[in-house]
Amino acid sequence: MPQLIALVLIIVVVKLLYDYFKSVPAKEKPAPRGDFIDISEKWINADQMPYKKNDYPMPSRELLIFKAFQELFRGSTYTVFPHVPLTDLLVVPTGIENRQEYLHRIRERVVDMVIYDMEGFKPVVVINLKSADSNKRQQISDQFTENALKTAGYQAMAVDLNELPGQEEMTWKLREVGLKL
Repeated sequence: MPQLIALVLIIVVVKLLYDYFKSVPAKEKPAPRGDFIDISEKWINADQMPYKKNDYPMPSRELLIFKAFQELFRGSTYTVFPHVPLTDLLVVPTGIENRQEYLHRIRERVVDMVIYDMEGFKPVVVINLKSADSNKRQQISDQFTENALKTAGYQAMAVDLNELPGQEEMTWKLREVGLKL
């Protein structure tokens, strides 16, 4: 009799295990996110890639401002660089709560121009190019960037693309933000 009870218990346990594992779905590989492109040269003829040279990486109005700054700084210790990544200007110290989120918010952003003091290669003034044509989303993004730069202690100067300043006005504005010209 004890053998019969043990046999029934074993059958019940096996049946329960069978039902449990049958109801658990098999783990599937997660679907890949986005398109996967193999960057090795096995998948494509590297001699016939679709890339073309960008002959005009800066819009004409921005180029005018860039050239004006270059001319203004000729012979001084200052120089201007266009399209500087925000991650080159800002750091998020370790140990800060939500550090990854703060890093993520600046990762893809670029400032229009930065004036560097070449003696120590230090950024001293950030140039923001403004336009009345900017949409609301761009304005919000610009406001975040301005606040982040201000918090970090950078001087900023806005230049209106619709009303380009003359050389005297630019010199006055640069002196106003602390440059010695």
